[in-house]
Amino acid sequence: MSILAAVDATSEHDSVVEIGYDLASAYETELSVLHVVSQEAFESRKAAVERVSDVQGYSKPQRADAAANVANKVVVETLENSDRETISTVGRVGEPVPSILDVAADIDAEYIVIGGRKRSPTGKALFGSTTQSVLLEADRPVVTVMSDTGE
Repeated sequence: MSILAAVDATSEHDSVVEIGYDLASAYETELSVLHVVSQEAFESRKAAVERVSDVQGYSKPQRADAAANVANKVVVETLENSDRETISTVGRVGEPVPSILDVAADIDAEYIVIGGRKRSPTGKALFGSTTQSVLLEADRPVVTVMSDTGE
């Protein structure tokens, strides 16, 4: 059993990691922190790296490692003085919802912890929501940590 905390690259991930860490500590299990980079964002970053270096292309494991580095940065910033022996970081490149659900299944996560934003009814109708999709599609409990920022 483990806990999966899915984070993005915004500054609103602190609470998600903290809640995930609290759950993992309470259940005496591992916390896995996941960051998913969209293919479009990854291609943009890759192009920038290729412009300033001789690196041409990334293997699939290298792409996942690059995404995991973001998750690792979040852990270091959020849990400065915590025991990190039971924390792992995971990275994926692709669509967030299927990636989150796949990793949760792969690690047999007891809970998925994910962030959300308070949204107006219009915002909900016009824009897709990763959080909403995970809530609807997950086959395990999802803990949603809401931020105060709205759309």
